[in-house]
Amino acid sequence: PILATFSADPRFKNLAIFTIDFDSQRDLVRRFGAQMQSTLIVYKGAAEVARSVGETQAEWIEQLLEKAL
Repeated sequence: PILATFSADPRFKNLAIFTIDFDSQRDLVRRFGAQMQSTLIVYKGAAEVARSVGETQAEWIEQLLEKAL
């Protein structure tokens, strides 16, 4: 729900948000190195610029997303 809120924010209009199912898409989970569910990985272009696991604070997630701008 937090990502959905930010995706509607004009500042983040150019972000692409992808969701990987931790249980059924194990190949992608391994490819991105997600060790736990609720892993948020932020890329700027092809480079990873931030990673968080289990974050629920909207302010912290916003700070992570801003790194992609």
